[in-house]
Amino acid sequence: MTADACRCRLFLLCYRQRAGHIHVKTLASFMLFFICIQLAGCSMFQKSDLVRVQKQREAALRYPSANWIERRDIVRSVVDYYGKDKNELVIGILTYAVQDPQPAVRIEAVQSLAKIKSERTLPLVKKTALEDRNDNVRWYAIKALRSFRDPSSADIFIRGLESSDWLIREESIKGICSLDDATIKSRLAPSIIKALNDPSTSVMLTTLRCIRTRDDRLYAAISEKLRNATEYNYSLIQATLIALRGYQLDPKTKEKVISLLLHNNPQIRILALRVLKKDRTLKNSE
Repeated sequence: MTADACRCRLFLLCYRQRAGHIHVKTLASFMLFFICIQLAGCSMFQKSDLVRVQKQREAALRYPSANWIERRDIVRSVVDYYGKDKNELVIGILTYAVQDPQPAVRIEAVQSLAKIKSERTLPLVKKTALEDRNDNVRWYAIKALRSFRDPSSADIFIRGLESSDWLIREESIKGICSLDDATIKSRLAPSIIKALNDPSTSVMLTTLRCIRTRDDRLYAAISEKLRNATEYNYSLIQATLIALRGYQLDPKTKEKVISLLLHNNPQIRILALRVLKKDRTLKNSE
């Protein structure tokens, strides 16, 4: 090996050693920086958690001596302090608030409970929906209960259909239709059919618009509604056509839908065409 080759090799060896030292130093610096960031982040999260708990305490201390408007505002804002843990004060305030003498506070309480959507808060909403003495509060509680989509709420919705207040019946059928298909097919189809024959037009139309489950018993009730609808009952015809889409039509119902292709209302004509197209798709897929 020549002298020049030796010098070149020696230079490369030194360069690699230095580069290795630089790489190790850079890596060590990066690791130190990363650890500092992590520690700072933990510190910030801990501080944020302490602030959240402190806000809960302040709200809990203010609530008993506040007037009803202030109590309502406390209940409205306290859900902002709900976190992954350390929520006993939030639950405590809302538990107290659903028994408040002022209906407006109780309404705000069930709305806040629905925002949390915790297994711990569901029983409070159920109790309010069943037992509150004010129909407005019960309506809000049933609406809040619907957001949980819990099958265990079915009995409460069924009882809501017995109310003399059509608004509560309407919200109850929305709750029933929001549940899963298995629950509806196993026990709630008769309740839906009952709502389809509700004396309130609003409840009946809401039922038609909310039905998503496909069931032969429901189909029979919906198709009968369509066949008996008068030509100028636009709302009923439109709602039944929406509910029928996705079913395979029987001959009588299909004949009625075909006749609606010539209806003077363009929206009804469009809906009828969609129902027929879906019916044809279902038959072709057999």
